[in-house]
Amino acid sequence: MEAIRIAGFAVCAAVMAMLLRRMRPEAGMGLVLAAGVITLTLILPMLSQVISGITSLARTGGVSDSYMTQLLKVGGVSLLMDFASQTCRDAGEDGLAMKVDLAGRVVLISLALPFMQALLTQIMSLS
Repeated sequence: MEAIRIAGFAVCAAVMAMLLRRMRPEAGMGLVLAAGVITLTLILPMLSQVISGITSLARTGGVSDSYMTQLLKVGGVSLLMDFASQTCRDAGEDGLAMKVDLAGRVVLISLALPFMQALLTQIMSLS
């Protein structure tokens, strides 16, 4: 039900922004940015449920807390960088959006290095 509410809000905001851009382009951009922030605040309660669910699954599976923390950081950075990139695209700054995407990939690779090292250590201990 929440998805329908968020989708409806986003579609209404997009239509209003399209109409507003014809008269005042800068006001349309402001509306889109405000709608993005509101959408983000609408999903925050769901995001906390997802985090607690993942943490519960990790505890059940015996996954180390340090790995869980890294995994949640990877997910958070991924979502944050995607949101920032899409906001740049909405503002008509495609070049900046591409740079945000690249920065996000570099940060994600740096966060994934401990996983890769642990996996390589596990593989090497098998032989």
